[in-house]
Amino acid sequence: MTRQSTRKSQDVKDAAEKDVDADKAEDVKEKDTKAEETPAAVEEEKEENEAGADGENSTEALLARIPDMSDDDILKEMNDMDQYAFDPKNVLLNRGQFNELLELQTDAEPEFMQEIIDMYCVDSQGMLDELKEILGQDECTDQGYDSARAALHKLRGSSSTLGAEGIQLTCESLRELCVNKDLVKIFTGPGSLQELETRMNELRAFLKKYTAFSAECVKRKLSREDA
Repeated sequence: MTRQSTRKSQDVKDAAEKDVDADKAEDVKEKDTKAEETPAAVEEEKEENEAGADGENSTEALLARIPDMSDDDILKEMNDMDQYAFDPKNVLLNRGQFNELLELQTDAEPEFMQEIIDMYCVDSQGMLDELKEILGQDECTDQGYDSARAALHKLRGSSSTLGAEGIQLTCESLRELCVNKDLVKIFTGPGSLQELETRMNELRAFLKKYTAFSAECVKRKLSREDA
């Protein structure tokens, strides 16, 4: 591993850790009041949670089968994931940026990509929770909108490092809605907080699968080398 690539990988880690520390340092105000949820809203949330649980269970079932899968099946899953993630219609990941991070992972730093992904997932979830807290107030103040735009700016930056293009675009759209103080569109519809959460859940599920299959590939490669 060259000194330049070592420095670059460390810079990426330091930048990600800085975002996490900055996010933790910020105090999030507690809600004074909470709007009552209608029965319809409660039922809709329940259905969304059940759908999410089904998808998570399906992913967990697939991951549990990885050790028993053939090399051909592993390769097919990896190819399918690549095609889905880098398909411009899905707008999940930017191939060039994601591959640039992959190239920084070497035998000397085999956990590099896993560390970056773990930090991103923790950091991004914290910023999403912060956005929900700020924008979920009965009346969002000018200061609240400013805080929301700042959180979106941070999320967009960390997503750019990972190559999470879809989340970047949604952050930009949501930031414009915050500038216009359009609370209705902020919560539902294109470029909304709802879309942002959906994209983040989709990306996390993909990254969980991708790292699990990648780890299995490395494990099998090392096993063959030792044989």
